[in-house]
Amino acid sequence: MTLKTKKTLLIIILSLIMLIIGYFVAKNIILNKVERYVSNLPEHIQLQYKSIDLDLLGGDFKIEAPLLTIKGKTTEKINTQLALKTLTFEGVSYWSYWKKNTIDIENIEVKSPKMTHFYNEEVSSKDFNTQINNQVKIPVNIERFFIENAHVEVFDINTETVLFKSEQLNLSTSNITFNEETSKAKIPFNFEDFKLSTNQTFYVLNDFENLTVNKIKIGENNSTFSSLKIKTKYDKQELSKHLKVERDYFDLIIEEIAINDYNLGFKNDSVFSFTTDNVVIKKPNFNIYRDKLVADDFSVKPMYSKQLRDLNFDLKVNKVLIENASITYEEKMKLDKPAGQLKFTNLNAEVAHLGNAFIDLDSTTIDISSTFMDNTNLNVNWSFSVNNLTDQFMFKADIGLLKASQMNQFMEPNLNIRLDGELLKTYFTIDGNTNVSSIDLKTKYQNFDVTVLKENGKEKNKFLSGLINLFVSKDSNDQSDNFKKASVKNVERIKHKSVFNFIWISIRAGLKEAML
Repeated sequence: MTLKTKKTLLIIILSLIMLIIGYFVAKNIILNKVERYVSNLPEHIQLQYKSIDLDLLGGDFKIEAPLLTIKGKTTEKINTQLALKTLTFEGVSYWSYWKKNTIDIENIEVKSPKMTHFYNEEVSSKDFNTQINNQVKIPVNIERFFIENAHVEVFDINTETVLFKSEQLNLSTSNITFNEETSKAKIPFNFEDFKLSTNQTFYVLNDFENLTVNKIKIGENNSTFSSLKIKTKYDKQELSKHLKVERDYFDLIIEEIAINDYNLGFKNDSVFSFTTDNVVIKKPNFNIYRDKLVADDFSVKPMYSKQLRDLNFDLKVNKVLIENASITYEEKMKLDKPAGQLKFTNLNAEVAHLGNAFIDLDSTTIDISSTFMDNTNLNVNWSFSVNNLTDQFMFKADIGLLKASQMNQFMEPNLNIRLDGELLKTYFTIDGNTNVSSIDLKTKYQNFDVTVLKENGKEKNKFLSGLINLFVSKDSNDQSDNFKKASVKNVERIKHKSVFNFIWISIRAGLKEAML
């Protein structure tokens, strides 16, 4: 071996030794910086971990069992705690950091995070976001971001009751950009290809109702919510004990909600907007109970057009399909009698142009077909204009054969009235606004009889029954087409009652005019 070769080999060996030493020195310097950073965090923030593995050549960084704890600055109580199995950064670019003063990362993986947060309504989320945004010193670009098998719980800081809970949460997104410009937006970063799935989600809607969803899948443009339930947290009797004014008991179960071809964002970076081509609601089963023994709520109930018009965000839903729904409404009027019941089954509906953000908006239309009280066909066409400030609406319906006795499970306990006979066919059109309505109605019926019951709800009050039936036509056969007709104007809305009460008192006025 020549002297020159020996020198070359020696230089190579020394260079390798220096590189190896330099690698470990650099690794040690970086790890020491991380440790100093952790030890110099604000007193109310603590970060612990089992170990850190650093691969300088690949730009990979892995933290084992990190535990982040954030406490209140004054209370020293835990506000948020985040425990992870591992936190991995892959493909961190030193070149971008040194030459372009940006942080570029190929991949971030968060495995098995468990987050516990104690919600304090006195802490402004705006202030929190401002603090985060003020920390933006260097632009950050992330090619891919994953969260695997997360568990999230949110508690009320005062009562320590669960406000939100979600299990087996998985999230992925890509091309995340976070910089000074994006930090000023409502969503302080840009991203693409967002996907989220989770099981067993629980959320407290308000003081009375809870929401649970068995499975959620959210994609870039399509989402599904499976086995969704909204239920009052008290039973029917217990709820009444907690009420100062009447309120419905809810028990809603939906097999699936699919939201297709949607887009969401912020209009002019301020007003939230949501648009979608269609929403499909499959097999909703809705049970509603109202205890009328509780004091009335005299607050004004706005029409649906006004409720949509007054939304604090832009909503544009081209079509909503409701498939195979069932609705049961119960109303308890008397303490010693069961609640009266109305039932709608096999209900299918199509809602078009639902929202407040349509340009040159056509009327919102609702077409419904259903079975009423188990045997009667019911078809409804309902329309209204969201932009009409008088809340003008049109409600048309045709009702098939209805045996009057089918209504007795509602009439007897609530009104002490028993009906007999048959309504063979009924048509009506209600034209109304926020104040009054008019109704045109025609009905074909036979053998109609009204029995007024005594206070015990069982025995017939012969005097009152006879008196009422003097004025009620037994049938409609005296008309040329066998239909009794009525036209009633200026039916006044009771504004502290629901929209459906307005529909009902309009129908009642038409039937009264036609049959008496």
